[in-house]
Amino acid sequence: MKPEEIVGKTVYQLINEGYYYPLIAPLVLQEKKRATFEQETIVGKKLVVTATPILNDRDEVDLVVMNSRDITELENLKYNLEETKKQMEEYKKEVEELKKRENRFENFIVRSKAMGDCMELAQRVALADSTIIILGETGTGKSVLAKYIHGMSPRKQGPFQTINCAAIPEQLLESELFGYQSGAFTGANSKGKAGLLELANGGTLFLDEIAEIPIKLQAKILQVIQENKFIPVGGTKYKTVNIRIIAATNRDLEQMVKEGTFREDLYYRLNVIELPIAPLRERTEDIVPLAQFFLNKYDKRYHTSHSFSQDTLDILICHPWLGNVRELEHVIERLVLTVQESKILPKHLPKKFQQVEKMTGPVSLQNIAPLDLIEKELIIKAYKQLGSSYKVAKVLNISQSKANRKIRQYLSGLNAAPKS
Repeated sequence: MKPEEIVGKTVYQLINEGYYYPLIAPLVLQEKKRATFEQETIVGKKLVVTATPILNDRDEVDLVVMNSRDITELENLKYNLEETKKQMEEYKKEVEELKKRENRFENFIVRSKAMGDCMELAQRVALADSTIIILGETGTGKSVLAKYIHGMSPRKQGPFQTINCAAIPEQLLESELFGYQSGAFTGANSKGKAGLLELANGGTLFLDEIAEIPIKLQAKILQVIQENKFIPVGGTKYKTVNIRIIAATNRDLEQMVKEGTFREDLYYRLNVIELPIAPLRERTEDIVPLAQFFLNKYDKRYHTSHSFSQDTLDILICHPWLGNVRELEHVIERLVLTVQESKILPKHLPKKFQQVEKMTGPVSLQNIAPLDLIEKELIIKAYKQLGSSYKVAKVLNISQSKANRKIRQYLSGLNAAPKS
């Protein structure tokens, strides 16, 4: 307010013109006592006003002296404090949830909801004896999850045998799985050899990359699942086994069935329980704790000591990780071996990590719109393009908790839960 706007006017004029509210002077004139009130000015300032009457010899009020203290900033601090308290409560709940998950999944690093849901399902199906198919991209941890399921199952005291069906030549795969009798083929052991099916008796057989099994062997695998028996290579008699089969693949088995490269009956036998593992780029909450785990692991192995800068962690979080957890582990091992300084900085990362992807291009609006609609379109567009609340927060220069809140608010009608 400018001085010329209010100088020379009575308090009643100022009140009537909306400069102050509420009116204090009349009450002080009537009561002849000091009074303190909270006032709000025409420009939105909040004041604490103390009005003191000055009495003459006749005990009449000659003057009213008012002392005003601006508490606008104090009110803002109070509001910010309340907001901070709310955020702290949210963080506290998140920490408690993380602790619960850590306790539930011993020896597993689980921070994201996607991985938490996967592990909870794995725990439930581990108690059954049904066949499981684990689906996930290369490097997501399918073999680790299979071993975890075995360790949680009633078969945990039995053997856990694993074979990578893509790593063994087709002509050897059958004998590795089913074993062979003496004299089955040239160069065979004269005493014969037990296959992995027999060695896994009483336990679990993990068939990694099962999509690579030749179609002529798929019928024999199907018989094992259906009847718990098989004939070794070169043999004439059935052998019976008591095993649970867990399979895994990074390929689309349903599409392979349509193409005729995978047996439909075997597909449905394997697909009793489907357990998908999300790629690392869709569970970014797991990246930092995994990176720290691998850093500690390789520091201990190579007798070194390192730590990550925050900028380095930000870059790791935004990287797409097409090789998933395996790629992350290899990158961290490389850093431990090559970085001589104790602090791992962005400059130490491979070149492909040097540029963090940023959302480019303005938000397209055909017409001028209310601010909340613009905000809604911006949040939805940013989330759809970037895929996580962390990246949205970084690009829009807001806190992650606020990004989470806005994503939930604007995407609620789309049945979407924000990814961190």
